[in-house]
Amino acid sequence: MLRAVADTHTVIWYIFGDSRLSITARETIAQIAANGEQIAFSSMTLAEIVYLSEKGRISSLTFERLLANVDTTNAVLVDVPFDLTYSPVPSPTKLEQP
Repeated sequence: MLRAVADTHTVIWYIFGDSRLSITARETIAQIAANGEQIAFSSMTLAEIVYLSEKGRISSLTFERLLANVDTTNAVLVDVPFDLTYSPVPSPTKLEQP
């Protein structure tokens, strides 16, 4: 079951064990993992990691490390694909004024 959503910084800092990831975030991730649950990250995070790697802003190993982390039996991090067929819930109809 998905329990949380992580942004790009959180994903990168988590997979590298970076001290910039707050204690609260680390404890939350650990608890989620201990419960057998998962944390989602957007497919856009993958694109951002590629972009940042190409620009030399982050390690070129980041993408491979993330894929290795996700490609495990009990992965905590899971990719939520960008779905072009997504259809938002229609807005409620307006109530007429009396």
